[in-house]
Amino acid sequence: MTVQTQVNEDFSGLLKQLDAIYTLLQSEAADGERLRRPTPVVQDALRDSGVFKLMVPAELGGMEASPLQILQVMEKLSHADSSLGWLVRAVASETAAAAAYLGDEAVTELFTKDMFPLVAGQSTSFTGQAVREDGGYRVSGAWQFAAGVSMATHLNLAVTVQGTGERLVCLVPRAALRISDNWDMLGLRATASLDYRAEDLLIKDTYVFRPGPEHARRGRSLQGLSPALLAGLHQAAWSQGVGRRMLDELRELTQRKDPAAGSPVTSDEFFAEYARHFSHVRGTMALLRETWRDNESTLAAQAPLDDEQETMSRLACSLATRTALEISQLVHRFAGAQVMRDGVLQRFFRDSHAGSQHRGSSHIVTQKCGRILSGTLPVGSHWGFFDLVVPEQTAVGA
Repeated sequence: MTVQTQVNEDFSGLLKQLDAIYTLLQSEAADGERLRRPTPVVQDALRDSGVFKLMVPAELGGMEASPLQILQVMEKLSHADSSLGWLVRAVASETAAAAAYLGDEAVTELFTKDMFPLVAGQSTSFTGQAVREDGGYRVSGAWQFAAGVSMATHLNLAVTVQGTGERLVCLVPRAALRISDNWDMLGLRATASLDYRAEDLLIKDTYVFRPGPEHARRGRSLQGLSPALLAGLHQAAWSQGVGRRMLDELRELTQRKDPAAGSPVTSDEFFAEYARHFSHVRGTMALLRETWRDNESTLAAQAPLDDEQETMSRLACSLATRTALEISQLVHRFAGAQVMRDGVLQRFFRDSHAGSQHRGSSHIVTQKCGRILSGTLPVGSHWGFFDLVVPEQTAVGA
């Protein structure tokens, strides 16, 4: 049996596992929110499902999922529980980054046949400082919003090296860090997205890597795909699952209401708005699939994505996030007391707004996409990390 055949079978098995535990994930969501982390039974179910191997390179026993497969899995999880989808996307992504970028010595220690690390943290927010020492780096700093700390065995620390400005990511055991149990947010409460701090921590070279697709040592699915685009793919999938779930909850609410009672969710105005938002979810998913199918073809040919492909990837993510937010407003407008009371609709309403704060999907991204698609930017304009890089124009006659 070839490695690719095994990977495909593992992915099919994962989808079946997620279908099997779907009801459990839904039923435990309220308790997870109260605990501010997944319940123990949900944590066990997720580990057993293999979902955290989703993006790990096949040579290490992972599924090495394609972007379209990642889209499918994250959308499914987020439909079951928005906080859980957010947590899994973060831990699966950070775990895959460690597997793809770390050197052979660290990978041999961490990724064994029977045991995988679970990695949380911020590998894209370089707020820490590192000083070069013999054999490693001495690191200090503070990082915020590390979803999944409650399940993680290790955390990534994104740092800037003093004196050179080089950006690196360091992997350390969770026990080596000071964790602040300060997650008291309006939404995404069950993600346990805690802050953490390192103080004068010596990290060996073997547990340090340079981020970016050009530095990937293994795993075809991450090669050529920047951390910003991967984050955007996850954000889009999460938004699609959240938006679709809110529409499903509204549909069930409508079916329970007596049309003769004059409820807002049985009005003609509601049905027109529901149809419009339903079409937006379907349309955004079609755009995501078309965009990432095109991206996959380019990456398979080992070619870099061009500016239009990068732009469309970011635009599709931004539109998916906006669609989920608009559906939350539909919920607030027509569901009445159902969204005011503690329950599924309120939880998804809050989570949709909390999740929209992600930097890679803000309305500013849409503005920048419009600028580059309009063709009005100077030659040499391109995407950097989350931002558009526009070269300075020389004044006429200068």
